[in-house]
Amino acid sequence: MTNPTDDPKTNAILGQFRSARLAADWERLWGRLTGKSANLLPFEEVRAYVKANTPRQRVQRTIPLASIVGSVGRYQDFTRSFLPKRDSDRNRWASVRRAALEQKRLPPIDVYKLGDVYFVQDGNHRVSVARQMQAEEIDAYVTEIETNVPLQPGDNLDAVIIKAEYADFLEYTELARLRPDHSLTVTVPGQYETLMEMIDVHHYYLSREKNGKLPYDEAVTDWYDNVYLPVVELVQKRAILAGFPGRTETDLYAWITEHRSDISRELGWPVDTEAAAQNLVERFSGRGARVAARLSERLVDLVRPDALDPGPRPGLWRKEWLPTHHLRRLFQDVLVAVDGSPQSWQAVQQAGLLVQRDGGDLHGLHIVSSEAERAGEPVRAIRTEFERRCRALEIRGDLRVQVAAKRTFPVGHALVQRAHWADVVVLPLSHPPRQRAFARINSGIGVLVRRSPRPLLLVPGPATAMRHGLIAYDGSPKAQEALFVATHLAMRWKIGLTIVAVSEAGRATDEALGTAYEYTRRHGVAAECIRTTGPVAAALLRTAAEQKADHLILGGYGHAPVLEVVLGSAVDEVLRKTSLPVLICR
Repeated sequence: MTNPTDDPKTNAILGQFRSARLAADWERLWGRLTGKSANLLPFEEVRAYVKANTPRQRVQRTIPLASIVGSVGRYQDFTRSFLPKRDSDRNRWASVRRAALEQKRLPPIDVYKLGDVYFVQDGNHRVSVARQMQAEEIDAYVTEIETNVPLQPGDNLDAVIIKAEYADFLEYTELARLRPDHSLTVTVPGQYETLMEMIDVHHYYLSREKNGKLPYDEAVTDWYDNVYLPVVELVQKRAILAGFPGRTETDLYAWITEHRSDISRELGWPVDTEAAAQNLVERFSGRGARVAARLSERLVDLVRPDALDPGPRPGLWRKEWLPTHHLRRLFQDVLVAVDGSPQSWQAVQQAGLLVQRDGGDLHGLHIVSSEAERAGEPVRAIRTEFERRCRALEIRGDLRVQVAAKRTFPVGHALVQRAHWADVVVLPLSHPPRQRAFARINSGIGVLVRRSPRPLLLVPGPATAMRHGLIAYDGSPKAQEALFVATHLAMRWKIGLTIVAVSEAGRATDEALGTAYEYTRRHGVAAECIRTTGPVAAALLRTAAEQKADHLILGGYGHAPVLEVVLGSAVDEVLRKTSLPVLICR
């Protein structure tokens, strides 16, 4: 008998199997690198997803090989293009290959058909060999199983699941009937279930508003028209999809909505959709510039002390604030630090007056060192007093208690984290910056003034009515932000405004004053402009007393952090000596 390994034809066929096995390994590797699955689809799992249960009569026909995407029992033995993955299949594969080369008639394979795709019940090796021989069709006994899910040859398992979930979604909501032109495509399994939950919640709240049972159809159309589409328009207007390649507008709607819900739950107050979308982009966008910026920030944070952090660039807060404040209320969400001391209650009173003026909400933040402390009697007493003061001021207020994440200046770090979602941060000026340079390095207030992403109102004593503001203006970018805030408050609150330019060491101030005067005049504010001389802090405090101002508006630190620590600052000097609330902008 001839040794098979000495048979040239057998050796050639075995060589073809080895080539097919190597190609299978490459296909699997490429799938891992690209994220595109190289696996066949498992029939029973797909059948369960698409709820296909009624087989039709078995018929014989010729089917396209490219439409065979899965197997009943051997989906783990071949790749998506039916390359063999197991060496143990060598002999069976080789015998089918030999029969094909010798043009022997092979029996038709057995397949199930779901939608436009096929799953092999019997004949996996025949399909593998036919694909290797570049055939385009194969004879098959076809048993078609009815399904309303439109499966296509290019679908992977995720795509099958998504299509099945979409079919369930349409059956549940009847959106195809209610909004025939709707467009709701997703790329992640589970999203349609999330959308159904959102519609259910919307239905619940609409029914409560109408004091009765609301037809589900009406809730679906109201959700689509007034909840879903506005977010999609926001995604389009801000070109958010560019930062999430391969995703859809519906994906972004679900992620923005869930992100907004998570943030609101953590903060304890509702967050604007545009603000949540902006934060989502900043944290998760796949754009190169965004990724590089996040990496750079993390690396710098590891090595730079908090005292030397320059904080957000001037004007960034206004860029973030403008798109999300359609009612033009400057201080819609006011965040105030509460520790139960007399000074913090003065800050709560001042913050409450801001809320009264703008009709917003007051959000108190109390920091504790442990979970046990959170549930203690002192915290309950602080909460009771906070609520009492809100009722007395007739404002909406809530108090959140947070366990400190950092030992050094925990209140400041917590305020900086939450400030992104507020419009202004208020806290008592119990410990103003000291004069000595070493002390300034460790100044909690100094760090907060530099790092706060929103305007900061420091309250050194009793609350004032804030009827007359005095702004220090020198034409710098931070002073320009202070001028914007001061002008906005003067316009909305109808309060007095004095602009002071201090000439120190002979520097010109007329040009700066002229700029400020024209800016306020264009906005309908009759501000008094004063030029004075001398040390900046002393000149400001003297002028405030002469003008009977009851609050100051400053532009924050003007030098780099190192110079501020070494040389000190006029801002620090004002904070050490004033008894008036100081609004610091950046």
